[in-house]
Amino acid sequence: MTLIPIYCGSWISIAIRHSSMAMDIPFKPTRVRHTIHLPSQIVSIIFRCSYSARTCPYRLNFIIVKDQPRPIPNNTSVDNAGISAWNPFNPSHGWWAVAVCFAISTTLVGFSTYTFALFGDEMAAEFGWTRTQINASLSFLAVGQILGPFLGRVIDLRGPRVIVAICVGLTASSYLVRPMMTELWHWYALSFIQYAGFSATMTPVGRIVGLWFPKARGRVMGVAMMGNNFGGVVLPGIVGAVIAYGGWQTGYYLQGLLTSFIAITVLVALREPKIEPILQGKDSNEFKGTISARENLPGMEMSQAIRSKNLYMLLYILLVGATPFASLLPQLISHYVNEGISSTAAATAMSILALGGMGGKVVFGILGEKITAKNAMIVSFVGLSFALLLAANPSIPGIIWFCSPLWGLCMGAFGTLTNMIVQDYFGLKSFASIMGVAGYGTAISFGIGPILSGLS
Repeated sequence: MTLIPIYCGSWISIAIRHSSMAMDIPFKPTRVRHTIHLPSQIVSIIFRCSYSARTCPYRLNFIIVKDQPRPIPNNTSVDNAGISAWNPFNPSHGWWAVAVCFAISTTLVGFSTYTFALFGDEMAAEFGWTRTQINASLSFLAVGQILGPFLGRVIDLRGPRVIVAICVGLTASSYLVRPMMTELWHWYALSFIQYAGFSATMTPVGRIVGLWFPKARGRVMGVAMMGNNFGGVVLPGIVGAVIAYGGWQTGYYLQGLLTSFIAITVLVALREPKIEPILQGKDSNEFKGTISARENLPGMEMSQAIRSKNLYMLLYILLVGATPFASLLPQLISHYVNEGISSTAAATAMSILALGGMGGKVVFGILGEKITAKNAMIVSFVGLSFALLLAANPSIPGIIWFCSPLWGLCMGAFGTLTNMIVQDYFGLKSFASIMGVAGYGTAISFGIGPILSGLS
């Protein structure tokens, strides 16, 4: 935790650097734009949205703009564009797709992250494996990141339903077979299969939400991704109780059956809309066809995105942005206890942080709709830097009850706003491929994060 000031500096540098590069504002004081001094430039970046159309070239495809084409679901009136009402008897409807995305993140992230430690002691006692040998399986998470761009390309060309169902099914099969393993290499092989299934499970969320809910994409994106934290709140207690009464084998059977059910729901309900770009006014007949065809989707090709500096800026953001997940968050309870906080209070603070993460996805999703995702990301970076500085000295009375929810609130914004930024700058045409490439930044952070944590 002694590296917290370095992380804070990285967050602030991202906020300034990302905003300046995206808006073509130089770092040194200049008279070219509206202001002269850097502090006033930063204020104008956060509180002024006059740059939206120029710096976010594809953002106009997701908001109502007079005399501009916008995607509207078939049989939907112009006044209700971008609103997908709930219909429990129509599993191809937008809210069904969002519910499936929520369930995917709840089970896959919940089972792989929050319940992982529950099985470690049980398997160590039965097979004689060390915790180091068991934890080494987490390195296979990089497999999913490596495969991300390739499976993302398939999603861009064919849609997400089949490929995501296959990937979720792979993860389910790895859970169902684990009660039969007897050797350490079985554990590693099944972990490889599990994380290979991760490669395309969360990539389509931004694409699905962007197509079904162009007007409310921020708040709906937040709801769809709340499962990441929801799984951490509810699943450890359920799986822990099953393991206590039936053993670790029963726990894996439960995880496998629940994940298999999710794979079935993906095949049924993870569908994209058939959408027509409609122009208000007399020229509306000029826009024909559906945007379900990839060539009609707004955005860049992958070959164009590779030549854009914004893609590499996104890699940098994900590299540093995922570092608190990889290095600080796993050590937070230990840090609180070492600083004199009771273990009960430390665990409670962690739960509050997780709940704050759920709220942050929706709060910052709405904020991203109001002031653009880029500006909302700046706000979250500043808030997270402040929370990390406070967490460095938790012995101050009552400080953990302020910094923990703030940490969760600002860190929870990261996934939602990243999807929105990719939509704004690159569109939907190659969305899954670009998100797959951007995931390499996360893979690097998970590689160096534990090392940094150990050095601190």
